[in-house]
Amino acid sequence: MSGTPIMIVSWWDLGPGDPSVQDMEADIFQGGDDWSSCPGLLSKYWLADHEHRRWGGVMVWERRPVADLPINRAAQLIGRPADIRVSFAVPKIVHGIQGDHPR
Repeated sequence: MSGTPIMIVSWWDLGPGDPSVQDMEADIFQGGDDWSSCPGLLSKYWLADHEHRRWGGVMVWERRPVADLPINRAAQLIGRPADIRVSFAVPKIVHGIQGDHPR
């Protein structure tokens, strides 16, 4: 990996006419795997906040993405771009131990 990774965070504040967080959760299982073949994508997380009716995502890239990306299904379903979209340089990444390990 060369250069500094980039994290992009975006979310929607869902209003009365928007799909529910539950609707959005159901949808990611129909098309979320499209992201697994994106060159340079290190990880993608979908964010669900049921209490405050927010939906979004976090993507960590090796570098700023330039390739064609999969269709933004959330923007398509909600009918507008994300309410908040911010980018951050990621100077360091630490991966934790996965699985059930004794402490």
